[in-house]
Amino acid sequence: MGIRKAIYLVLSLVVLFLLSVLAKKADDYTASSEFCNQCHVHPQASISWQQSMHHDDSTNTYVRCVECHLPPKGEGYYKEKVKTGWQHFYSYLRTDSSAFNWTEKSQPEFAVRHTFEASCVKCHPSLFPVHISKNGEEAHLHYQLHRDELHCINCHIDAGHGPRQSHTHNLALFQKTEQPNQKVYERSSVITHFENFQEQIPGSTVAFDMVAISGGTYVMGSSRVNAGADEDTVRVKISSFFMGKVEVTWEEYMTFLQQAESEGRIEKDKTDVDGISGATPPWGNPDQGWGKGQRPAITMTHQAARVYCRWLSKVTGKKYRLPTEAEWEYACRAGSENDFFWGSRETTGDFTRELNRFVCYNGNTKGMTVLPEEVAPNPFGLINMSGNVKEFCLDNYDPLGYRNQTGVLEDPVFINNSMEHVIRGGSFRSGVDALRAPSREKTQHDNWLKTDPQIPKSVWWYSDCHDVGFRVVCEMPPELKEQR
Repeated sequence: MGIRKAIYLVLSLVVLFLLSVLAKKADDYTASSEFCNQCHVHPQASISWQQSMHHDDSTNTYVRCVECHLPPKGEGYYKEKVKTGWQHFYSYLRTDSSAFNWTEKSQPEFAVRHTFEASCVKCHPSLFPVHISKNGEEAHLHYQLHRDELHCINCHIDAGHGPRQSHTHNLALFQKTEQPNQKVYERSSVITHFENFQEQIPGSTVAFDMVAISGGTYVMGSSRVNAGADEDTVRVKISSFFMGKVEVTWEEYMTFLQQAESEGRIEKDKTDVDGISGATPPWGNPDQGWGKGQRPAITMTHQAARVYCRWLSKVTGKKYRLPTEAEWEYACRAGSENDFFWGSRETTGDFTRELNRFVCYNGNTKGMTVLPEEVAPNPFGLINMSGNVKEFCLDNYDPLGYRNQTGVLEDPVFINNSMEHVIRGGSFRSGVDALRAPSREKTQHDNWLKTDPQIPKSVWWYSDCHDVGFRVVCEMPPELKEQR
């Protein structure tokens, strides 16, 4: 019996040893990036990972997927590994990975759900290493003071996916590019009649379309049962005006940056147009890597949009500004009394088909802005009034601004000392309700600057808002008003 027990014991130890070896090999294999990429086969996810500093840096450090997407061992590693493995296995069997919106999932607000800060801290325990730059010191001090609100990924999302861009001023936006064989406009367009016209920016090759909007009276807001308190109805009379056919494009906005560039000397919102100071360089890539050209310019602050309008007024000799929200809603409705100019869910047979024709929203995009030609114009000839990017209005936000207003308001605009302004139209990230003509939202000044480490924070660029832009209004010249 003694010999038999000894044999059983030895065999048991051998089996346990073999099982532990197999378990270790299985653990190592399922922790390899090669294993992860068997499921994460979408090229955008894999390529952006291979471009990152964690995949290949100057020290040839190679960081595996699990070192970011699982907590350190001893801090819930195996629990999260089993949970994540089951979720991924289920998705692998039931979901087409090519249908995943990787652009949207790569935004910080999504990435923080799949990246463990404890893992970041494990590899980078010191926030202030000897080689850190002054910008890095300021950023890490800002993180230290607001640790409950921030995640490492808010600033360092490019560490795991995408080329390096954190904490680098993007000076390329201010570099003028030569455009051979393109006409450089010497003067702006002259308005002689109340009709659509193409504005020309002097000293550039850039022109853009302005649409003549005849004034009228309409009911602003919404009376539907589940409308928000800030959608109170009021009768409004709007004077005629010109409005940009599309949102201000990167091509247009970069012309402003290049012609009025301040090289970071001044960040004060001057009221004298002769003393206009252009924007300072942004951190990283303000277009989020989606492309510039005719895409809508994004990430600028409300103040920056106002300065752009003053600059445009100065160089063209016309009166450009942001639209009032009453003008904006009038132009978006395009003569309709419904939530959308083509109708509503209740009145339109194939509502979704019409929505997809005219609107870029979270139901038909890949988590990014689109070019103007991807949707059709409304009856006024305006494109992307709803969707693509939310649009700044001139008004400060007041949730009860139109409550208890009587009679007909003529060209109303609400200006007060609030830091927040009205934004309208919804964006590529919005659901259907936010796309309605009467839907109102407001800027979130402090939240949109959370990860900006500068002291003081930038007055030109939002660090945490990627779906707001603007379009311009041009007031009718006095001589045209007299003609009409």
